[in-house]
Amino acid sequence: MRKISVLLLSCLLMLLAGCLGQEEPLSNEYIVLPFNFDGEGNYTGFTTVTLNYTIEQAIENGFYVRSGAGELGGNKAWQNFIENSSNNINSSIRIMHNFDDTVYFLDLFYVDGSFRVFHSLSDDLTDHKFDYILELDGRVPNSQVDSYFVVLTDDSGLSFDNVVRAMISSNLNEIASISQFRILFGGARN
Repeated sequence: MRKISVLLLSCLLMLLAGCLGQEEPLSNEYIVLPFNFDGEGNYTGFTTVTLNYTIEQAIENGFYVRSGAGELGGNKAWQNFIENSSNNINSSIRIMHNFDDTVYFLDLFYVDGSFRVFHSLSDDLTDHKFDYILELDGRVPNSQVDSYFVVLTDDSGLSFDNVVRAMISSNLNEIASISQFRILFGGARN
């Protein structure tokens, strides 16, 4: 029943995109998440989410799956999302994180030129828009390996060092001087 609902919703969204003159998504094999909100402006996409997904089920359902700082699967779905958003095509992806035996989801959207992300464990499910998705590379102080962060921001010039300073600084003025961003995930470079 769920697969039929997802298929019907996918077809409806593709038809609607066609009516709006947008290009067809690059691939039909990935899930299309409903971009819906309740009367108070809160995202409703997690109301029926189960935390019982296995990694294999999540990948099969088109999720991008990560554990700790590493990728477990679904890279094709991630690349499809990045390519669609780069081509200004509305797109969505569910990212499943399994971190220290806690499973949570990020629903990431590219809608009408803006990125939006919602965290399944967050109390704040209101809509916040970001202009850019950036992959930032660098080295955290006192680390032996290079790292990266994938972030949403309105500042195309945001740097890896800015993100690290915002995370470790105790100086509130310094933190306030750095453009707002949201970390989607990160890890060590191999």
